[in-house]
Amino acid sequence: MPDASTSGASASQNDASARNRREHNQGNQERKYTVEQKAAVLRIRRCQPTAFYEILELQKTCTDGEVKKAYRKLSLLTHPDKNGHEHADEAFKMVARAFSVLGDKEKRDKFDRFGTDPDSRFASAQAQAQQNPFAGFAGRRAGGGGGGGGWGEEEISPEEMFARFFGGGGFGGPFGDFGGGPQFVFNFGGGPGVRVHQFGGARPRARPRNPGQEEPASAWSTIIGLLPIILLVVWPILSSIFSGLASSTPATPSMAFDEPHPPLYTMERTMPHFKVKYYLNPADVHAYNPSKLSSLDKRAEVVLVQQLRLKCENEMAHKQQLQNAAQGWFFQDPDKMEVAKTFDMPACRRLNSLGV
Repeated sequence: MPDASTSGASASQNDASARNRREHNQGNQERKYTVEQKAAVLRIRRCQPTAFYEILELQKTCTDGEVKKAYRKLSLLTHPDKNGHEHADEAFKMVARAFSVLGDKEKRDKFDRFGTDPDSRFASAQAQAQQNPFAGFAGRRAGGGGGGGGWGEEEISPEEMFARFFGGGGFGGPFGDFGGGPQFVFNFGGGPGVRVHQFGGARPRARPRNPGQEEPASAWSTIIGLLPIILLVVWPILSSIFSGLASSTPATPSMAFDEPHPPLYTMERTMPHFKVKYYLNPADVHAYNPSKLSSLDKRAEVVLVQQLRLKCENEMAHKQQLQNAAQGWFFQDPDKMEVAKTFDMPACRRLNSLGV
């Protein structure tokens, strides 16, 4: 029979082992990722936002089955719940965006023909004008669907797409219906001689009335009738008041990223990740402690990327305009096409240099 000291040591070891198992099951505090997951994130983020085939590592001749297979592989590889890399969320969204276009027959056809994002209003208008210059006069058919039986006009988040693709809720096939649910009814037009169109709901049932019967007017009905006019008068006043309060206390001080920077921006700071210098007005941050300044350095990286992305999108849109102008009506202008190809896009180039 073991003595008391041996039994006590064994019990202590068992308690320590159980505690370690509980801590392990609760999850690590730091997020981890494999070499393959990191390589996938870095490769995807080096791609252009609309390089959908490159993001999914596919050729333009790929089949629908190959598109689904590539999405299944890369979404599992970059999903933030499984991949702890700091940029996994951005890579996962790019994969989901590429699948939403290439997985839809009509959107993929538009992308293959025009090379632009089929969901971009600007690009769609350009493509429509290039295909039919007089299409703008025809008008859109009321109540038309998204076409192709694909994603439709509904905005779907990458997480919802991931959940539905892997059996997370009512996905009737890879590109099935997304279900019903309550819908809203919008009435456009009205008045004599104007037909009222209703979308997304049943027709309202008319209230039966006796001929010649009129409802007595009341003070409440008068107020209800004047309510839209009251809102039109009061709402701009309230908006100006709240916007003035918001502008008087900015959440983030103004920053300067380019040289030469404005004269008042004499405080030089460095971003922790990009190692890029930026400049602040000392009067805006005089009450900031070191911890708050460190947080501001991280915020500066986000602001810089947002500004560069906006400029890059404008550069890409302008380059597309130059290419469309070079196409001409009957033949391509080589001089204009050369100008379009050599069009400089410094914001996009700087994003690539930052690895974004």
